[in-house]
Amino acid sequence: MILFFGPPGSGKSVQGEMLVKRNAWQWLSTGQLFRDSTNPEIHKRLATGELIDDELTNQVLAEALQSISVDKIVVLDGYPRNIDQARWLVENLPKHKRTIDCVVEFTVPEEELIKRLSDRGRAEDIREVIERRLAIYHEKTTPVLDFLKSQSIPVLPINGVGSVETVHGQIQDAVAACLHK
Repeated sequence: MILFFGPPGSGKSVQGEMLVKRNAWQWLSTGQLFRDSTNPEIHKRLATGELIDDELTNQVLAEALQSISVDKIVVLDGYPRNIDQARWLVENLPKHKRTIDCVVEFTVPEEELIKRLSDRGRAEDIREVIERRLAIYHEKTTPVLDFLKSQSIPVLPINGVGSVETVHGQIQDAVAACLHK
């Protein structure tokens, strides 16, 4: 399993989808799993903007992992978002006959992220909101990355600035080296 970490606007989704298509792997996004869920409680929470709690998030992820062949490499985006989720993932992956091979960490300067997100033209993509989202991301993510490193999981920093193809080449090379170590 490969985890994708990066702030909003860093290009995780685009790059993840390219990576899984190129390698015939499986993309898992917790956000997409929530949107595709048949659980009425999840849809109620999504409709009201309420966060999905860790227990329900873990349950949805576990169900998704059960449905994927253990022979297929999974690229996971949007999870874990906090230390409790990271601990759950490390403790529960063996039940699914999986391990975390590496973490791809997208690094993009904050001004570039603000520009990218502002250019999307969504109502919520105003500078103050973007800056708050980035601050929350950094506050929550740094401890998760530190925890994963403490578990001897390689973290591969990727410069998310450049053409889509250039960034993709960096990711493909780094992941290939990690998987074939």
